[in-house]
Amino acid sequence: MCLDKLWRVDAGPKGKVCPQCRNAERQAKRHKLTRARVNAILRAQDDTCPLCRRLGGDLSMEGPSWWHIDHDHACCPGPYSCGQCVRGLLCRDCNTRGLSWYESLTVDLQTWGHANTYLADPPARRPEAAILFHGDLSGVRSRDGSFAGWRSSRPLHEAF
Repeated sequence: MCLDKLWRVDAGPKGKVCPQCRNAERQAKRHKLTRARVNAILRAQDDTCPLCRRLGGDLSMEGPSWWHIDHDHACCPGPYSCGQCVRGLLCRDCNTRGLSWYESLTVDLQTWGHANTYLADPPARRPEAAILFHGDLSGVRSRDGSFAGWRSSRPLHEAF
């Protein structure tokens, strides 16, 4: 269980990351992503699933993170990716039941405009999904879900 103060910082009192945050980081590393990059992708997606627009993060304040890293299986057919083919972060249902099923259809049956838009212009490949703000560097946005509004939106490279 994550203590409230652990939601706002990277580490606990002894410098250890809470179990839920550690799981989110482990998942990101499997896809060659940094915590900052995952945070930036989620920021670009408005902390929602790009397909169903639900908050796909936590089931509850103490629950596990349910973001699934979606990647193009034509590039990396296994469960992990090279990082370059990551398309976005989806809720569990959209990743396991929605998009995987949709992509298995023949092209003439792939008529869901919203999914086609996602596949043609995935959030992770947009310029706004780059690491741009100080808030991308701290915490684990995938744990904070809709509570990530506290993050700094101060640009990394401010013009003086």
